[in-house]
Amino acid sequence: MDAILTGYEVSQTAWLYLSSMLIIAVFYRFRRTWSLRNFDLLLLLTLSPGILLVRSQQGYSAGYTFLFLSTTFWTIRLLLDRYLTKRARIDPNLISPGMTFLGVCAFAFLMTESITRPADPGTVTTVMKGEKIIQAAAAPGTPDKTVIPNPSKNEATEPEEAGPTASLLGGTVATTSRLFSGYSISNDSSVRFGIVEETAARTLAILAHIAIISGLYWIGRYHFHDKTQGIAMATIYLLMPCTSYVVCEVNQVLPCAFIIWAIASYTRPLIAGILMGAACGSMFFPVFLLPVWASFFGWKRSLRFFSGIAIVAAILAGSVALITPDTYTFTQQTINRIDIRLLSFEGGTGEQGFWNSLHPAYRIPVMVAFALMVITLTAWPWKKTLEVLLSYNAAIIVFTQFWYPQLGGVYVLWYLPLIILVIFRPRLLAQCDYPAPHVQQVTRPEINPPSPRTQGTGNVSQPFYR
Repeated sequence: MDAILTGYEVSQTAWLYLSSMLIIAVFYRFRRTWSLRNFDLLLLLTLSPGILLVRSQQGYSAGYTFLFLSTTFWTIRLLLDRYLTKRARIDPNLISPGMTFLGVCAFAFLMTESITRPADPGTVTTVMKGEKIIQAAAAPGTPDKTVIPNPSKNEATEPEEAGPTASLLGGTVATTSRLFSGYSISNDSSVRFGIVEETAARTLAILAHIAIISGLYWIGRYHFHDKTQGIAMATIYLLMPCTSYVVCEVNQVLPCAFIIWAIASYTRPLIAGILMGAACGSMFFPVFLLPVWASFFGWKRSLRFFSGIAIVAAILAGSVALITPDTYTFTQQTINRIDIRLLSFEGGTGEQGFWNSLHPAYRIPVMVAFALMVITLTAWPWKKTLEVLLSYNAAIIVFTQFWYPQLGGVYVLWYLPLIILVIFRPRLLAQCDYPAPHVQQVTRPEINPPSPRTQGTGNVSQPFYR
């Protein structure tokens, strides 16, 4: 705010209050207090206060407790979503042109935050590694050893190289940990990035947010058959306080952007597989969604889906091969792309989070419960609809916050757009290409009932509210 209007600074706490009141004023239905939409809206607003408490030094432990309670309620809500069949159409309190104007203004302020804030070092490091891959493609056979600054390491340690020892996600996760523990990038004299790299990092963050916004609108327009709901979903994503808190961190936004567009392309398994493969390449957690997607597509369509994932894997392997001189180095480089600390029971040294003060053995039953949940959701129901796919994808990502070792619970943007889709979706049984055999197809009721001669010939492609 201060970058646009000099002297008018809005703190994160003030933005929490202002945006929450604005969201309630636009989307809360005051004439239907006891409704599922109102309950979901209030539950959605409980995500941001926990993140704000985690970012403050005084309420650090209380913030994690708050986030874990909110995450627990959302896990239960998402697992029960397929049984909540009564989903009345609730339009926002603002007409579509006004809500579009509100969304454009929120987008302008959000992107200004992304431009004026210091660039995320993890994103800049990833951009520089991509630049080295492009240079290696232009001049093959000459692997680059240029030192890339990594703020997760102090000056006494050995600097990270853009060669065989580089890790794609390690620097990004460490940067997120420092941001949530009060670390200031602008005060670190050891971090030196060029203007081109910083501009590319900010541009990547802006494009990731644009991809999510356009994906939400696309799904609302073409899959929900409701343009107003598409605008509403994009607007509420921009108004959420937690979106503003981590607006520059691509590692929180980019994976879900790929998942959103994979859902938008669910009728084309090959394209959905390519997008899910890109999501798995950006972070690790989308891997746990693949069994549910395979169950959704069935045996024949799953072949095309996993073919898309294989294409992305081949491209990523080829990019690594461009900067490696021999087979041994290629193998080491591929292995080092995965940060083993993310899956270890102890996490990383010096990392902060909910599990930092507890014995690592307590995470074992949580991880076992997560594995059992993934297996159960994959097998039951075996034939899934689009609405089941939405809720199960969101539930799996939400549950990863319980056992994730580094700052588990704060990665809200991993699943926030999916939760918004679950909140605003109508009944989608009639629109799914793979309906369950026992589900009766339903149609949206018309204002004028059909005559007996034409009864039963309604358009089943429309969303259904009741």
